[in-house]
Amino acid sequence: MSTEPAAIDIGLVDVTLRDLCTPPWGARIAPDDLGSAAAALAPIGARVIEVLDPPSARAGMDGRTESPLDRLRVVARQAGGANLGIVVTGRTLLGEIALGSGVAARLIASAAASGASRVRAYDTLNDADALRMVAEAAREVGMGFVPTLVLGPVPDGADPRWMDEALALAQLPGATSLCVSDLGGNLTPVAMGLLVGNMVDKCPIPVEVSLRATGGLASMSALSAALAGAHALHASVGAAALVAGRPSAEALHVALHGGDREFDVDVPALEDAGRIIWPLVAPERVRRAAELAGGPQLQLPPDLAAGLLSRLSRQGLASRAHEAAEECAAVCRDLGGVTFAPPLGEAIVAQAAQHVMDGVRWRETSSELADIALGPRGRLRGALLEDALAVARGAGTTGEPPDLAAVLAAAPSDVSEEDAVILAQFPESGQRLVDRRRSLLAEEAGETGMAVDRGLIETLVEVVEGAGQSEVSVEIGGARVTVRPAVAAAAAADGAPVPMADDGVKVTSPMVGTFYAAPNPDSDPFVKVGDRVVQGQVLCIIEAMKIFNEITAERAGTIKEIAVGNADPVEFGQTLFVLAP
Repeated sequence: MSTEPAAIDIGLVDVTLRDLCTPPWGARIAPDDLGSAAAALAPIGARVIEVLDPPSARAGMDGRTESPLDRLRVVARQAGGANLGIVVTGRTLLGEIALGSGVAARLIASAAASGASRVRAYDTLNDADALRMVAEAAREVGMGFVPTLVLGPVPDGADPRWMDEALALAQLPGATSLCVSDLGGNLTPVAMGLLVGNMVDKCPIPVEVSLRATGGLASMSALSAALAGAHALHASVGAAALVAGRPSAEALHVALHGGDREFDVDVPALEDAGRIIWPLVAPERVRRAAELAGGPQLQLPPDLAAGLLSRLSRQGLASRAHEAAEECAAVCRDLGGVTFAPPLGEAIVAQAAQHVMDGVRWRETSSELADIALGPRGRLRGALLEDALAVARGAGTTGEPPDLAAVLAAAPSDVSEEDAVILAQFPESGQRLVDRRRSLLAEEAGETGMAVDRGLIETLVEVVEGAGQSEVSVEIGGARVTVRPAVAAAAAADGAPVPMADDGVKVTSPMVGTFYAAPNPDSDPFVKVGDRVVQGQVLCIIEAMKIFNEITAERAGTIKEIAVGNADPVEFGQTLFVLAP
């Protein structure tokens, strides 16, 4: 009597936390939110939960002045022993500044001590040598190491160079699996299946797959990869998958159930986690994701596609979106085959958008792209356009990456090695982090003359509740303590108006960014003091991570005050407008 062969389990690499915290939306995800999400995700049974990557680390530092390692420790305390992972680049780690010998080892050691058991690394040029320091650092502290092959618009999906690069990455010391990553729908689902199947046959280690794309393409490609033999799929839970253009864990379970391959997850825990994740996703982010999915389908990572459309729309060039996306691919080709992987994706899109808007190619470029052309970022994957090289020579490079000794020497003497490494990756927000730590230490030592004790907090709460105040703030040792009613706090987090004591309402910024009063420099401002506005009317634009986000009125009213000036930087929760009824 014959029996059916057991289904092959396909593992989940859970990237929900990373997708929740992507810029600029990550600024509203507090550590407590991360902890709650981690506690909900842990029972699902993922092979690993990826907590940090460069975009989410940047959002936490720029938007909340919170060390990515502090956030990792919060997750580790709540994740119930689940395997946790981080994602870094080979040369810039979690930031955007290239760093030299010893810095990666110090960061990886700190991550291991903070609860991470795996590090995944990638390079925008798929240069295996660029990942060697990370591989050796991971082996030194006993962490799993996963090199990543980043697929891009060039070369063609059938080109043998992809396999050559994959095999070189798989040979790095301590590599436990190879991740194949397509962040922008560069390959069709059929082509993805063929490529993954070929790599499964030839690579000496298991293959996992990470995908992002708009319009449901990511889920179709993930299914194709699973059927081709991928041993794990990267996916998010619930609303996080929707807004990130990521395969959803729920959909993959349903699609694979009953076949010869099963998605290895605890289904009741998955459903419970989905209910926890939904409230953490800003409604505005869901709306933006829906607009992107219903708009032109561009072969770009979803966040870069949104940024490109925003740039073009602001100049009245939205109809040229496909032309601009093709120009993004051309810029990658001009620069020797670079990919859209962070931190260079934004610079590539900005360069392509400038080409389209100016009608001239390679008039100027950024130092980040000059680094690619002139060599500091590693070996090129193809021919370099002569015009791009000439412009790069004029722009100059970012200089020699500092090693660990130089990083520590440049840091203030009272800063820990861990924070010195964070400061080197995020100079501006890192300095704010250092100042915050000093303030807290001074407070604990009694040097401020005023401790933040329970009695003070209770007094502030009584003032807010008893006197009808919208909020009360005090400065203590350089740190601001603000108490506001729970309803008002929730509204502020979503960018909604917050009631004020004088019958006005304030419209606050839902993100860190730059305030623009008009749709473009030659236009009149959206609103002026004294204007009557209706619900849904655009009040301003906040530029964050090169995406122009429209801020609208949540209710009708009259503009009583405009609290910031054009092109001023704004913080999360900062008042932008005051509306009178």
